[in-house]
Amino acid sequence: MPNRLQLTSTSTPAPPRLPAGALRVRGRIAEAMLAAHALAPEDAIEFAPDPRDGAEFAKLRAAGIVREVPGGRYWFDLVAYHLREQARSRVAVMWTLGLAVMIAAVAVLFYRG
Repeated sequence: MPNRLQLTSTSTPAPPRLPAGALRVRGRIAEAMLAAHALAPEDAIEFAPDPRDGAEFAKLRAAGIVREVPGGRYWFDLVAYHLREQARSRVAVMWTLGLAVMIAAVAVLFYRG
């Protein structure tokens, strides 16, 4: 029989797969931070937002999503971002359900059988 090489894995296993949409972000600041891979304190970058994004940058810093490390460098906390988005989603769902119930109630009032 010919001598065949067998491939064996000696490296660490692949990281767990993230859920669909886990790395989706909205906004120019978030996209710029992700493009620069500034997702941890050791990967922080010097970042000066565009003047039209100054208010959004201040909001992200106040929410703890964009964090500063010594030296005036910033990084994007992806976990904090997704927690905020989940909270927003929960509020939007509650408003949507309430509106749907109101529309159904108005429809029932005008129903003539």
